[in-house]
Amino acid sequence: MRKKRRHLRHHVSKRKLHCMMLFNLGMYPDPNFYYLTKYDGYGCLILLKDREILLVPPMEYQRARKTVKGTSVKMYKKDFWDVLRKHARGKNIGLDYNSITLSFMKVIRKEMRKKSFVDISPVLREQRAVKTQDEIKTLKKACSISDKILKRFFSSFSRFRTEKQAAQFLETEAVKEGCGLSFPPIVASGSGAAEPHHAPKDTPIKKGFCIIDFGVKYNGYCSDTTRTVYVGKPSEKDKEIYNLLLNAQKDVVSSVRPGMRCSEPHKMIMHKLGDYGRYFIHGLGHGVGVEIHELPNLKPKSKEVFENGMVFTVEPGVYIGSRLGIRIEDTVLLDARPKVLTRISKDLRIIKKSG
Repeated sequence: MRKKRRHLRHHVSKRKLHCMMLFNLGMYPDPNFYYLTKYDGYGCLILLKDREILLVPPMEYQRARKTVKGTSVKMYKKDFWDVLRKHARGKNIGLDYNSITLSFMKVIRKEMRKKSFVDISPVLREQRAVKTQDEIKTLKKACSISDKILKRFFSSFSRFRTEKQAAQFLETEAVKEGCGLSFPPIVASGSGAAEPHHAPKDTPIKKGFCIIDFGVKYNGYCSDTTRTVYVGKPSEKDKEIYNLLLNAQKDVVSSVRPGMRCSEPHKMIMHKLGDYGRYFIHGLGHGVGVEIHELPNLKPKSKEVFENGMVFTVEPGVYIGSRLGIRIEDTVLLDARPKVLTRISKDLRIIKKSG
């Protein structure tokens, strides 16, 4: 974390700023604040050219000192803004506009008059795109845990009666493993599988393709996996479409290299899907880290370029009207060559259910 903060402090001089400020004042950790500190309590991180200061309330002081190394931790016993003005000197100040509400921005402008503010969120997004070895280790563990949970899930699938019951199983298993959720699990059966962001319903799991999209949050980092099963007996045409998507996904994953434009895999998947490309209706993937959606974006108009150390998803899908939906997704690390971190089998599982 020290190296990340030093890198960001370099931009204080580069962008002709006097300091940068990041806040963590809500119930849930601000992603960029947590990324730089691994501390999830209340506070304000001030990054100057030559030093770092973390302002925290008295109740968080001891925990912050134990968690954040290489930073001067100071507590504010009285007025927060008086203490902040004392340490955040200079006129030009960088703020993460993505994490500041309009109402809080009004407070900042009121309390820090005669200051000029600059948005540093693009710098933060770009910095987070390439993971450190420690981050990669954590992401690998998150993916390993989600694999373990999904294996238990598929072993129990025939006993689930409703989409909501199946989703609740995933949520409960994540808690058992000491993890949070990257996002609310998706269990989408029948016509619901044709909706990429279908919300699990308290209705019986329908016959046909069923999409399961799931990820855990381990030590602040996300995993993301999608697998599709078939409930009942698939036709030969169903199997053909599934295997077309599966082979296309595998081919595209294996083709990614450093220096390639992040828009290229999307073009490749459209070519490989042929006539079924018109049924692919969303982006091919996204970066994964402290948030479930980060850089890079694997979209047709993406301007990013793949670099070693990037972790991202590859998740093509086919959605045909209200008839069927199939999606296959892996979390992938680029380390000279792509390495799939979500290892649970992608072969089509056929689930026999009564009724």
